[in-house]
Amino acid sequence: MTDPVALTPGTRLGPYEIVSALGAGGMGQVWKALDTRLGRIVAIKVSDAEFSERFAREARAIAALNHPHICALHDVGPDYLVMEYVEGQHLEGPLPLDQVLTLAIQLAGALEVAHRKGITHRDLKPANILMTKSGIKVLDFGLAKIERTSDAVASDDTVAPLTQEGAILGTLPYMAPEQVQGHVTDARADIFSFGCVIYEMLTGTRAFGGANNALVMAAILDREPPPAPEVTPPALEWVLRRCLAKDPDERWQTARDLRAALERVSHSGTDVTTTRTSGHASRMWVAGAVVATLAALVVSTIHFREQPPATPVTRLGMAPPDGHRLKFFRAPPAVSPDGSQVVFAAVSDDGKSQLWLRPLDSLTARPLADTDDAIFPFWSPDNASVGFFAAGKLKRMNVSGGPPTALADAPEGRGGTWSPGGVIVFAPTVYGGLFQVAASGGVVTPAVRLEPEAPSRKWPSFLPDGRHFLYLSGAGGRDQQTIRLGSLDSPDQDRVIVATADSSAMYAQGHLLFMRGTTLVARPFDTKRLELNGEEVPVADRLQGAGAAQSWVFSASANGVLAYASAGPDAWQLTWVDRGGRRLGTVGDPASVGGIRLSPNGRNAATVMDGASGGDSDIWLYDMLRGLPTRFTFTPGFQGSPVWSPDGRVLVFQSNRRGRFDLYRKSVDGSANDELLYADNLLKTPAGFSADGKYLAYTASGDPKTGADIWILPGPLGAAGGAKPYPFMQTGFNEASPKFSPDGHWVAYQSDESNRNEVYVAPFPGPGGKRQVSTAGGTRPRWRADGKEMFYLAPDQRLMAATVDSRGGAFEVKTLEPLFGPVADGGFDASDDGQRFLVAVRQGGSADPPLTVVQNWSAAVRPRP
Repeated sequence: MTDPVALTPGTRLGPYEIVSALGAGGMGQVWKALDTRLGRIVAIKVSDAEFSERFAREARAIAALNHPHICALHDVGPDYLVMEYVEGQHLEGPLPLDQVLTLAIQLAGALEVAHRKGITHRDLKPANILMTKSGIKVLDFGLAKIERTSDAVASDDTVAPLTQEGAILGTLPYMAPEQVQGHVTDARADIFSFGCVIYEMLTGTRAFGGANNALVMAAILDREPPPAPEVTPPALEWVLRRCLAKDPDERWQTARDLRAALERVSHSGTDVTTTRTSGHASRMWVAGAVVATLAALVVSTIHFREQPPATPVTRLGMAPPDGHRLKFFRAPPAVSPDGSQVVFAAVSDDGKSQLWLRPLDSLTARPLADTDDAIFPFWSPDNASVGFFAAGKLKRMNVSGGPPTALADAPEGRGGTWSPGGVIVFAPTVYGGLFQVAASGGVVTPAVRLEPEAPSRKWPSFLPDGRHFLYLSGAGGRDQQTIRLGSLDSPDQDRVIVATADSSAMYAQGHLLFMRGTTLVARPFDTKRLELNGEEVPVADRLQGAGAAQSWVFSASANGVLAYASAGPDAWQLTWVDRGGRRLGTVGDPASVGGIRLSPNGRNAATVMDGASGGDSDIWLYDMLRGLPTRFTFTPGFQGSPVWSPDGRVLVFQSNRRGRFDLYRKSVDGSANDELLYADNLLKTPAGFSADGKYLAYTASGDPKTGADIWILPGPLGAAGGAKPYPFMQTGFNEASPKFSPDGHWVAYQSDESNRNEVYVAPFPGPGGKRQVSTAGGTRPRWRADGKEMFYLAPDQRLMAATVDSRGGAFEVKTLEPLFGPVADGGFDASDDGQRFLVAVRQGGSADPPLTVVQNWSAAVRPRP
């Protein structure tokens, strides 16, 4: 790559000899140079990075544009563009009306040619337009987007955009609303930018200004620019206003129509240099002004005590960083208390997950170092630090820099909140209650009293007084969950605030915000009386990750900034892939599926599908040959984690229909109703049968001393007969996902005893020591049917394969091999030979939808006068 700083007069770039520096562009430096082959002066724009093959192909496509008012692109080097050399000055206003019309028509004509070729500029602004003796020249198509059209320039196979879809590109004051929101744009975005340029030509000021980027965004999205000067003809002002319409469908739809309208204004015979208030019209204007002034006086007398108009509700879209997708599962966004910043998690293309910080007055986010695999971030009251959970610990770190500090053990963290008094209340596990610790670290003590009948207490959030906090209590869907109020003053001061809910609550702007199904609702709350005092009002619908996830999918600040993730495609396609991840075929139609388990003969698959309301789900069976799903369970609540008996005749699953997650069984042929298999006060998740059907292994969570443990339930094929389970793996760590080996002599499982989940095997029924299988983290082990290979998920959700040898009572891991990924949270299962895998693929792409940030959200729920 060429070093731009090292370029000096006389330096050669291929056939081009550098003459002098011209300035800096968006991609690097611009130089005046001599084309020694043709003896002509050119401008060379040297990039800070080497161009890709795609960039070069598209640059050649742009070079095919041939128009007197577009700066020609002559050539493409390895890291530089060779352009037409143009002498002139950048466009500046205000300009005389006749000149504005002339230049506007030229600019519209240039856009017309580019758009006809399928090329959208996306960075149209005065700095990219030169005024020369022969008219304007449009420069810098560095951010151009190229679409396939009937007139598009032909290239190899497909002409793809120079930049990634969904990224926020351009120069903010000239962006169309859809650009600001990170949405897909087309040529109509250029027409909005065109309107901004013409407005600046007329007035000498920007159409949308502000003291910071957040105010500029708000102006673009919700406000109209001040009126054009009085000398502007009404016809031209009408053309301009239509360019600046917020909705692309209400703008000029083509640059050709826009150019034609401008030409009609120019040739209408009206003297555009005269004002609209001459002669009789002037006298009428004066009379009207007197009437208007009197009316204004009357109105102001009546309403002089009114407050200024409220700030409008403003919605912004926040796209993920380049090469990343947003991660909302276990990592909802967190808005800082002052509403100026958002912390969120993003996953890179290679599967690395970490926290990112995005100031709302900036168009870019920056990663927070040492936050790999962090979940459930939350802010300090002074906006300077964030807390989060990672590597089995509750941690805090300063967002301005420095390493994180571990505060307490939290094997399966489920939310935290930070009081102004320096106390953090947090949930260290899924089942185990809420605890408190000083933000500087120290002794961990209970924050609320744990009750056996309601062992799940999580997602705490402080109220403004810094002493009381809200949290979610309950084991399952809406009917079993309550929003409760706790107090630092006593673990026993605890009462219900909302009787049924699908998430915990957060207080902001005089309301409690919480979920009803997939709808975010607000309900007035009196912070002095600590009670609700009004009805629920919807704030946003179809939020990402709501329902059974039961975690926050939103965050709000005290000053009215709200962030949430709208639901993307809720349909997933059951898909067969090979060991490299190549898609081999699909099963059935797209649906909301997860928890995939193939039957022993491979003819059916048991899956879990979300119900119509939040927190509800049922088990469905797929006929793998015909791709037809059949509903298997019909009980309200959450039914999940299906496990096949070895003969394929029975499914065992978990259900919270009685308020706790218990084990149930049902015949696959539907000849009998569900039977309660086993119940106690712990959360139970079935995992797998032994090959002879005599033992069922399951995970039990909720013991405050041992966390999640592995238990064995004896009994033939999971028959409900009063058999008593016994612990197989019960330690101070969390063990989960037990799977019997095909020969029944080993149990594979995951454990966080090393402060991260790894896959182990232990002999069954024992005794004997465990063996570690994974080396860099692992979860959800599965055995190949012959027992010679194991599959599991690495921390980046990549599927791993371990070749193993368990002959002669020994266990040895031969090789580890990465296969493909990331595998969705819906899980996977393998064919008997381990050559194919059934996974759930999200329809519409794997990336989550952009984050939505709403400013002044409460204005939309206030009672109207």
